[in-house]
Amino acid sequence: MSPGADVELILDVRELRDPPQDRDGFLTLWARVERALQGRDLRTMPTCVVDAGAAGKIRLEAARIASGSGPVTAETRFSVVAVREKARLRHRCKECAALGIERYGPFPCSVFGGDAHRACDQHVRILDGSLTPTCGAHRPRCRDRYCDQLATFRCAGRICRREAAWCDQHRRSRHHEPDFAYCPSCYAREFPPCEKPGCTAIGTVACEHLSSAFRACRRRMCARHAWRWQVFGGERLGLGRCSAHRNVTRLAPQDLIFQIVAGSAARRRHERLPSLYGFAYTLRRARHPDLALDYKRIMEMLARSAASFDHSAAGRAAAQSIRETWPTWERQLKEIEAAAVDGERLVARLRQLIRSEIPQDGPALAATISLAEYRPVRVRAGTLLRAMLFVHVPLDRREVFNGAEDRRRRRYEAVLGVSVHIEGGRRRR
Repeated sequence: MSPGADVELILDVRELRDPPQDRDGFLTLWARVERALQGRDLRTMPTCVVDAGAAGKIRLEAARIASGSGPVTAETRFSVVAVREKARLRHRCKECAALGIERYGPFPCSVFGGDAHRACDQHVRILDGSLTPTCGAHRPRCRDRYCDQLATFRCAGRICRREAAWCDQHRRSRHHEPDFAYCPSCYAREFPPCEKPGCTAIGTVACEHLSSAFRACRRRMCARHAWRWQVFGGERLGLGRCSAHRNVTRLAPQDLIFQIVAGSAARRRHERLPSLYGFAYTLRRARHPDLALDYKRIMEMLARSAASFDHSAAGRAAAQSIRETWPTWERQLKEIEAAAVDGERLVARLRQLIRSEIPQDGPALAATISLAEYRPVRVRAGTLLRAMLFVHVPLDRREVFNGAEDRRRRRYEAVLGVSVHIEGGRRRR
């Protein structure tokens, strides 16, 4: 109950021909209502009608009455808590208005905003794929410049972004996602076909081969037919290569290094460049075994690559990647050179062992053996890896070196305390 009020009233002025629009008009109306209520007991008749003659009728409803109140007197205090008025049609549907029909238009036309182009629920045009409304006069036509059909959907692709409208002739959708429609170009971008002839799968893997101007091949392959060039180690995703660029043995060493460096920098999240051992492993697999053992030359080729990159954003990113990794490679080179000294000592001991273990052919065999590479003991992923000694052995003497069932080679390992391998054989990284 309103403070100090004996009766709370609801006024219904919907039957008045000219309802009050300001304070003075309301006071005039209230004076008439107050006179009509004199002597009435609203407890027994909470709803009543006041006849205003030619002006119409006013309906009254007592919402609350204070306890102890009796018939209405001049001392009764009223509080008007609500007024029921005719609904005002503020937004009219333009097409209905043209037909002489007054109908609410809740939808503003997205092409021409404001009240001039409102539409009702019957005349609004909302295309598939978006809740963007238009009136009938501004319903968009197909985006294709050679097509004049009315549009039926808005493309969900990343280029159109549900803004561009297209007709059914240009609608593309996947059978298990009919609610998402695309224009032909966006569909080809979102769901590119696999390059493999006859394959209907989506090409989710893009070829990352780069031209000298850092232009990517971008041919697409599905996961089944894609080939990954594992240049970053087994724990990271290798560079995608299509059928035309899969055979990396065709690449010259400098081009091979370019592909690795530029490919890592071209990714959205730049890959960490391989170690010197990683580059050596890749070079060896690409049939460049001699270069794989020449770590100084690998460093020279990396420096040459950085100097040859152009000044494009991709070229600068690739050069910066080399500069950031260079201190690590320098440290690795020092470790490799220090290991080579230890490796030469082990080879000298190996020659002595061969002379003593193979009396007849030992001296001639020992003279042909030389150091290829020595890998000291190291820890990888928490596992201690044994030291490895790689030696050059002529092809025609490898059987003598290994012995029957590799017995001699295992004897070398037991005496030297390292794994002994012939360079060029099946090699662990």
